[in-house]
Amino acid sequence: MGSQSLDPTASFNTGGLELRIAARGSNAVLTLHNDGPDQLTVFSYVQGSLEQYDWFTIFIAGPAETCTLHLYDDRNASARVTANLAPGQEVEHVIDVVAWAQRKPNGARPLAPGTYRMWASYEVTEPGDVWTGKLVSPTVAITIP
Repeated sequence: MGSQSLDPTASFNTGGLELRIAARGSNAVLTLHNDGPDQLTVFSYVQGSLEQYDWFTIFIAGPAETCTLHLYDDRNASARVTANLAPGQEVEHVIDVVAWAQRKPNGARPLAPGTYRMWASYEVTEPGDVWTGKLVSPTVAITIP
């Protein structure tokens, strides 16, 4: 699990790449920030009929339920999209937590209203010309209406 910090823009840094998380309404804002001295190439998203985020996972824990949101779904055709991040640059993704909870890989059911702890991970294990490793964000609060 992530840190217990409830800072709405919390982040951790590993090897120059930092995973930041924030709650904006019922959306999770996931940001990869290059805090190192060198340019980094990262997997950003998968382009299909719907943008998907194969390398990101969101974890939500509350008094009534805990769930893991996988940010991928069925697709017929797709292309991996990378981002080249110079030092100080970042790429941000706004994730509709309510909508992703209702997708098939996540149980296709709504989240109960309430306040939850939320954190995320970003993991790339495939060798190649992109950053590899695992990042885990700190924990922030998110309210589901």
